[in-house]
Amino acid sequence: MRELFRMDRQNYNPDGKVYTRPSSRAIIVKDGKVLLNYIAKHECYEFPGGGIEAGETPEQAMIREVAEETGHVVIPETIREFGIVIRRQQDSMDPDGIFEQRNYYYTCEVTDEIVPRKPDEHEVKEGAEPVWVETLAIPIHRTKKAFRRDGEAFMERESRVMEIADAELRRRSYEKTEENAIAALGDADYKGMLQFVKDTLLEVQTEGEGGVGVHKAEFGYTRFEHTKRVLGWAKRLYDATADKNGLCYEDLMIATVFHDVGRAVSARQGGDHAKAGVPITRDYLLKHGFSAERADYIAGLVGAHSDKWRMRDPNIDRNLLMLMEADLLDDMGVLGLVMDAMIVRARKPEATFYDCYNHFEFYTHPQQHDCPVVTPEALAFWNEKTEAVDRFMDLYRRDILIGGENYEGYR
Repeated sequence: MRELFRMDRQNYNPDGKVYTRPSSRAIIVKDGKVLLNYIAKHECYEFPGGGIEAGETPEQAMIREVAEETGHVVIPETIREFGIVIRRQQDSMDPDGIFEQRNYYYTCEVTDEIVPRKPDEHEVKEGAEPVWVETLAIPIHRTKKAFRRDGEAFMERESRVMEIADAELRRRSYEKTEENAIAALGDADYKGMLQFVKDTLLEVQTEGEGGVGVHKAEFGYTRFEHTKRVLGWAKRLYDATADKNGLCYEDLMIATVFHDVGRAVSARQGGDHAKAGVPITRDYLLKHGFSAERADYIAGLVGAHSDKWRMRDPNIDRNLLMLMEADLLDDMGVLGLVMDAMIVRARKPEATFYDCYNHFEFYTHPQQHDCPVVTPEALAFWNEKTEAVDRFMDLYRRDILIGGENYEGYR
């Protein structure tokens, strides 16, 4: 089993007798929630589990402890090793001894069956109760706070294991969410197309010449992540549109996948990234069985998507218009606020809250109110984002400025 970390106080006689007390704990996720024990006495959390009794394997102890503490029944076939934490410190009963605890953690699933709980005297005294939590973020925060206050070793151990588990659970959740989202796009091989675009871009981060955009590279902004977000907006717009006359869902999605692939060329050679994407898109589609006519059409959408001035043309191709509006909806709203805060810090590491506010007021807020989209569906999404930015600016102004509610700018 992999070692997660060690907690070695080094406050003992290294030649002292070693006293061991192994324990076993469970990381249980069901319907997107995690099962924990809430310890009322300390206002903290821990994973269900406890000491391993004589003759028990760590897995057997974990199954027993979960049932006794929470009333849930572990499915043995689902048990997987997660990691071990080793703790060493001076033994509380023998000043010359060493207390060593090997804490085994497993992931597993539980049945729908609930059995009677059998909390021991210590657990009753501590006020331990099983709870399902939506996220480990709050338990981590509260358990760390309890450790700073009470200094109990189990709090440090549990908060650190929660952080590791949270990172892995979030990664799995994001991967699953993305896989489901790609699968929901339809029958075409969008996953293969996205992989090709990712490999072609090679995580290109160059954002054009001059201006604010160039600083996006400084905080890891990538065109591939942008592409996936625009793909989501294209699908939302398509689904929200009642009149689909002139729209071709698959052509729209494919053009969206490829719309920024030309940045792989423009980043190295300069020039118009949209136009640079045309031959890349066309070549890929022809090699994957698309007709020349259809490949030319989709590549044409890619080559024209930056010509946003065409959006006001009443005769514009509807697939092109939807691609343009999806492209514009990304990087705006709340995401835009977060992105611009990161830009400010990338430019100026010592930036203050006031620097961020000034940037928002000068750049983010006016841009949000300069609405470029034209269709009712895109306008609805844009207005929703604008309302969120307006509300944020009102609250942020109040938070950082004395009398911020009456702030009158330069007046």
